Amino acid sequence: MKHIKIITLAIGILFLSTLIFVGVANAQSFKSGDKITVAANETIDSMFFAGGNNVDIAGTINGDVFCAGQTVNISGVVNGDVFCAGETINISGKIDGNVRLAGQSVTLSGQITRSATVGAETLFIEKGSVISQDLMGGNKNITVNGNVKRDFLSGSEVLTINGKIGRNITGDINVLSVGSNGLIGGNIDYTGLNDPNVNSGGQIIGQVTRTEPKTGSEQENSTPFVFSFIWFIGFLITMITLSLCLVGLFPGIFKNAASKAIKSPGKVALAGAIATFAIPTLIIILLITIIGIPLAILCLLIWFTFMILTGPFVSYLLGSLILKKSKSPILIMLLGTVILTTCSFIPLIGFITAIFSYVVGMGMIMVESGKHFARTSK
Repeated sequence: MKHIKIITLAIGILFLSTLIFVGVANAQSFKSGDKITVAANETIDSMFFAGGNNVDIAGTINGDVFCAGQTVNISGVVNGDVFCAGETINISGKIDGNVRLAGQSVTLSGQITRSATVGAETLFIEKGSVISQDLMGGNKNITVNGNVKRDFLSGSEVLTINGKIGRNITGDINVLSVGSNGLIGGNIDYTGLNDPNVNSGGQIIGQVTRTEPKTGSEQENSTPFVFSFIWFIGFLITMITLSLCLVGLFPGIFKNAASKAIKSPGKVALAGAIATFAIPTLIIILLITIIGIPLAILCLLIWFTFMILTGPFVSYLLGSLILKKSKSPILIMLLGTVILTTCSFIPLIGFITAIFSYVVGMGMIMVESGKHFARTSK
């Protein structure tokens, strides 16, 4: 029953992620650069896309926010949902919607009027922070000093509750501690090695059910369902954020690349296959020679960049094949990204999807790069 609820939630998130753009796909605002700032006195009445080293939103966004950066700070007001990925993410403002975050370190100290989904190494919810609905967290260390008004689905190594969970806690938790100010208003049903550690003053209103995790070969051959689902959500958020930022900045490039792939699939596939073998071979040859080492490092960096970009290019291609009459690059990219990411997490199909995505995506990049190189050389 628990797995059915989680699967239903996953489908709902994917469905919502697609429908979220239907009515407002033509109203967007894009910013890119090393430092992106929305000043405290600034108001943006549209969806907002930002990609840069540092993203700082102190103003008001009347629409959904999609951002990616090394450091992301949102201290303003967002009247919509937030989809962000970064190394360090701090949300101290008011989010009138849902929050979907993927990062290394995430801190929530503001108010979220709906639910939050966070995939990170460390999640810290400060005192005074309020999540009005549910929290889903896939993290190594989670500390909750604030208030989660409904349920908490947790996949964590260490979970510390010093604040309040309104209803139930479920998931995979190795170490669960309830501090002196901690209050869990419902039941705890989790898989873990240790019983909860409840300090004096801490309260668990409902029942505690702990299930021993699988051991030995069973543990090695199985991945906890909650962890798999949460990392899927984290990866989906990251891919949506990256893809939408890219297509918002360079819609023409993706449109042209997809058009060529549809008209000449053989040419694109051949270019991708050649690049798959030619680029690594070239890097190895350059590494053998002392003089060629700097050039080999440069080629290696370019190759890694191209590998990251194959996903967005193939996502746009898939979206174009399905939404043939759509003129919205945002909607096309969104649908394609959801489909490609979902297929990547399906056993066996995921392996085939990865090979297809790499070869076709690399071919699209090679063909499009060749066209731009030919233009500049004239």
